[in-house]
Amino acid sequence: MSNQSRIAHEAIKPKKPSIESNIYAHLVTVGAATLQDIEDDLNLKNQTASARLSEMNDKGMVLIMPSGQYRVTREEEIEAVIAIRKHEKFQKWYLLGQKNEWVDHLLRIQKQ
Repeated sequence: MSNQSRIAHEAIKPKKPSIESNIYAHLVTVGAATLQDIEDDLNLKNQTASARLSEMNDKGMVLIMPSGQYRVTREEEIEAVIAIRKHEKFQKWYLLGQKNEWVDHLLRIQKQ
């Protein structure tokens, strides 16, 4: 993480719960919305809206529908949404590790 990213993260940190609550309330009201809709309706920057939605998806609060819209996760879906998200993130990093050849290195170290 760059120094500029750290500074931006620290600046936004106190505002995260409020932004998250606003997004959640908005999705409850509208049912489902695209990232662009959320940005426009809540006057958020793309990076801010995208980051909060990603964190909310990690927590199982929202899910991304095949249409690309976000909606609030129903109670019975939360565990599955969290599990799917963890799997997707693992796959992304595993493939990156294979590409950069550090996965095999880590596996060799683990076997020692």
